[in-house]
Amino acid sequence: MREFEKQLAKLRRWCAMQERCVVEVRIHATGIGIPAANTEKIIETLTDEGFINEERYAKLYAGGKFRNKQWGRDRIIGELRARQISEEAIRAGISEIDEVEYRQNIVDMVEHKIETTDHSNVVLFKHRLSKPAIAKGYEPALVAEIINELMSKKGI
Repeated sequence: MREFEKQLAKLRRWCAMQERCVVEVRIHATGIGIPAANTEKIIETLTDEGFINEERYAKLYAGGKFRNKQWGRDRIIGELRARQISEEAIRAGISEIDEVEYRQNIVDMVEHKIETTDHSNVVLFKHRLSKPAIAKGYEPALVAEIINELMSKKGI
């Protein structure tokens, strides 16, 4: 049991450094040589002690990726699903994103591209404006709506 306590203490310190999810803890534990049987007991203990919390992780992850990398909801949801976060926790995380700020990010991306993109072919023009925002994980329908609004304002 002594070895288990050492492993638990090591993962407690690791989880205390920044927010972690179960999948990250499991991968890290395997990487540092903790047996699978101990890993599951450790994850259960860390969850009970509050070191691991899916909803808290999803909120911090979504808010951080949105603010720091300007990722859209689609990209954030995909990344959280890849980490096996529950749909309920994902919804809670996505709710942290301010809708006004979200739309403004798209507007900023599109306006930046309008200045440097050729207007001669309207279909190609719209495609070139939408591509960067969609690649960052913004919803295509919302991006198209914002592009149409901006084009009508600018008379393009």
